[in-house]
Amino acid sequence: MTTTASLTILQLIQQWDRQLLMLINFDGSAAYDRFWMLYTNGLTWVPLAAVVIWCLLRRGGWRHALLIMLMLCLLFVVSDFVVASLIKPLVGRIRPSHDAQVMNLLSYVDNYHGGRFGFPSNHASNGFAVATMLALIFRRPLVIFCAFLWAIGSCYSRMYLGVHYPTDILTGASIGALAAVGHWYAYRWVYNHFA
Repeated sequence: MTTTASLTILQLIQQWDRQLLMLINFDGSAAYDRFWMLYTNGLTWVPLAAVVIWCLLRRGGWRHALLIMLMLCLLFVVSDFVVASLIKPLVGRIRPSHDAQVMNLLSYVDNYHGGRFGFPSNHASNGFAVATMLALIFRRPLVIFCAFLWAIGSCYSRMYLGVHYPTDILTGASIGALAAVGHWYAYRWVYNHFA
């Protein structure tokens, strides 16, 4: 593929990205703004963690629950590190809230703009890593639905707040899901050899 063709495809993707973001990001009501600002906050992980721990304890006892929680914490750390410390600085894609072409067209809640770089999204990577791991562990339709609904909500919140493009989200979600599959196989190996 020629450089000109590659550049044209990249420009089309960026244009689509901006247009889709501007559909998702709008000036909502005060209650809607509060909800999504709260949802994007790290404290939304606390109820999820409490429910997961309770389910794990009921399912297999404290050793099993501890092993899975350690695997989930390790997964979270790896996913977050790869995205935040390796990919974001390497790619250096500016967040929409810092992009001169769209920043003045977006709505912001509490003047929140996030950090400078946004590709890929940590929220999407971490959310989909945990959701995928929970789906692989529990394999129940209700758990899978709730885990991915929670992760999708986290992703939507980032676009609603104007701090991520859709491709930031899709890439982050893909990285998180792949990391979870890798950790699943590692978990199975550890469980089969040491539990």
